[in-house]
Amino acid sequence: MNSATSKLLAKFNKIILISIILLIFTTVNSKSFSIIKDAEIENLLNDYTRKLIEIGFNNRTTDIYIISDPSINAFVVPNGNIYINVGLLYSADTPNEVISIIAHEMGHVINNHHITRSIELDNLSKKQSISQILGIGIGITGMINNSDTLSNLGSSISLGGSGIAVRDYLKYSRTQEYDADMMAIKLMDSAGQSSVGLISILEKINNQMQIDRTDINPLDMTHAFPVDRINLIREKVYSQKNSSVRDSKDLINRHNLMRAKIIGYMSFPNIFDTNSIYFKYQKSIKLYKNGKLDDALLILNDLNDDIESIYFTELIAQIYFEKKQYNIALEYINKAIAKNEKESQFSILKAMILLEMEGMENIEESINILNSHVSVSNRNPQIYWYLSQAYFKIENIGMADLNIAKYYAITNQTNRAINFAERAKNNLTIYSNEWIQADDISKTMN
Repeated sequence: MNSATSKLLAKFNKIILISIILLIFTTVNSKSFSIIKDAEIENLLNDYTRKLIEIGFNNRTTDIYIISDPSINAFVVPNGNIYINVGLLYSADTPNEVISIIAHEMGHVINNHHITRSIELDNLSKKQSISQILGIGIGITGMINNSDTLSNLGSSISLGGSGIAVRDYLKYSRTQEYDADMMAIKLMDSAGQSSVGLISILEKINNQMQIDRTDINPLDMTHAFPVDRINLIREKVYSQKNSSVRDSKDLINRHNLMRAKIIGYMSFPNIFDTNSIYFKYQKSIKLYKNGKLDDALLILNDLNDDIESIYFTELIAQIYFEKKQYNIALEYINKAIAKNEKESQFSILKAMILLEMEGMENIEESINILNSHVSVSNRNPQIYWYLSQAYFKIENIGMADLNIAKYYAITNQTNRAINFAERAKNNLTIYSNEWIQADDISKTMN
C-alpha cells in the first residue's frame, strides 16, 4: 500500500477515535440527544430485563436504547423498543429502580398503548431529529450523524427538537399510566422482585420537576403527576409478596460501576466516596478522555488487581490501541473476548487493532471477525465501515465499496449508498451474490 493511502486511512482512524469521546451535540434552535452504545451498560440492562421479557413477552425480543438526555425518564415506541434516558441510570440508586421503570414501559407494550399512538409518531418523526449515535469506552464510533439514522436502526423514532412534539406523542392518559404501573407491579412480582423502586424513582422524578402544581395543566404533562401515581400504587406495591426483596450485592456493584462510567464520560456530579472503586473508575475514564493515558492506565491496572472486570480490561486495550502499542492492546482485548466471545463491541475493537498491525494475515483475520458479527450490523453499522477499510487495504475495491455502501444504507445516507453501490457493481463479478447485494442497495435506496 502506498504512503498516501496509509495516511488517508490513518486520518480516518483518528477521526473515529476522536468521536469515541462522549459529547452532546446541539443544533440550531433545538436541543438534540444521542443514542449511547456501550457493552457494559447494554449487557447490564439485558441482565436486568431478561426475566421480565421471558415472563411478559414470552421471550419475544425488544431492544433497549440509551439516550444522552440527563433527565430522569424512559418511554416506549410503537415497535415495542424501549428508550431510557442516561439521567435515569445515573439517578437510580438501586438496580430495582431501573428495573421497575423498564417493567412500567413493558406494561405500556403489553397493554398496546404504544400501538394506539402510531399516528402521532408519524407526525413526531417529521419534527424531530437525532444528532448522533455515540460510543463510550471502546472503539464504537460516533460516525453516524444524519437526522434519519434511527429509522434504519430498528428504533422507529428520532429525538430532539423543541420538545413540543415529543410531549404530544408521549402524552399518556392517567388511565394508561395506572394500567402500566399495575402491569409493572405484576411483572416484578412474577419475577420474584419488589416494585419499591418504582415509588422511589417516581419520587425522584417529582423532585426533578421542581414546579408548583398550580402553574401547570395536568393535561399538558407527558405522564400523570408522579405524586398522583405514587398515591395510587403505594398500597399495592407494599402489599406485594416480594416487597421485601432487595438487589444482590453483585448487582448493586455492577450498577454502581455503570453509574461511575456515566459520570466519567458525561461529567455528571460525583456521587461516590473518593476511596471507592467507583470513584477510581470514573477518574480513570476522565483521565482517558483528557488524553492522560498513562495516568488512566495506572488506575485501571490497580482496579483490575482488586476487582477483575472485562470492562476494565476492554478500556485498557483501548488505551494501548490509542498509544499505538498494538501487541499489548491485542493481548488485553483477547482477555476480554475470552470471557465474553459473543460481545460484538469487543470484537470490533480487536478488528481495529489488527487493521493497524498491518500484514495480510492480520487483515484477513480482521475481515473474518467483522463478517462473523454482521448479524448485529443494524445496531453496529460501523462493522461495515471497518470491513470497507480492511478490503481497501488488500486492494479489493469492489468489496470495499460494497461494505461502505451497506454502511451508508443502514445510516440512511441515500446518495452515498447509491453511489458506492454502483461503484461496487463495476468491480464485482456480474450476478455474483455480492453484485446482487450492491444492485439491491442501489434499487431499494432510489
